[in-house]
Amino acid sequence: MTLRQPIRTARYRGNVLVTAPTAEPVTATELQDHLRATVEMLPTAEANELIAQARQEIEDQSGLALINQTWRMSMDDWPGAQEPWWDGTVQSSISQMYGPRDMIGTIDLPRYPLSSITSVTVYDEASNATSVTVGDVFDIDTSQRPGRMRLKSGQTWPVALRPTNAIEIVYVAGYGSNAAAVPGPMKRAIKLMASYMFTHRGDGCDGIEAYEMSGAAGIVGKYRVKRL
Repeated sequence: MTLRQPIRTARYRGNVLVTAPTAEPVTATELQDHLRATVEMLPTAEANELIAQARQEIEDQSGLALINQTWRMSMDDWPGAQEPWWDGTVQSSISQMYGPRDMIGTIDLPRYPLSSITSVTVYDEASNATSVTVGDVFDIDTSQRPGRMRLKSGQTWPVALRPTNAIEIVYVAGYGSNAAAVPGPMKRAIKLMASYMFTHRGDGCDGIEAYEMSGAAGIVGKYRVKRL
């Protein structure tokens, strides 16, 4: 008799920014021109702060990363690693356990578009770290949104035994390394949102209000991934 445990559709994973983008998609001058404001009306330092706040709110609301930035995702265990088929032996090869269309062997990276996987590290029960050779074990898909890494046929999940945060995946997400790579509509969304925050300064306007009321949400909605 072959039994299979129920599949857990959600498992803990944390996602932490490691390295912030080194530039913003919009310059202070571009925002000042958009507002038709002089430097005296909107000082450069204040303009840059508004741009950074708008960009971060847009990224947090959508899951997007506009200019390249590094993130670290931590997981307790691998997808499907706790739900093997059981018929007297534990079969851990992905090609044995799952069909070609089964996505249990796939990990989606929360921030997108995915640029690259920097490293995968697993920890044993004593928290000793082992680096995984990513290219040998995983196929990396940067075309899908969100990006994903999938266990190669015939490969097995690297051993990860620590009870919590046994797996760390460091990855780079973003359209590119500078503002030129960011889609024009996304730059417009930042300018709209930053302008709204400037116009409503002192009114208790927060990031969510500015995102929704400025028109930025409608623009960004065309780029964000709709999840069921």
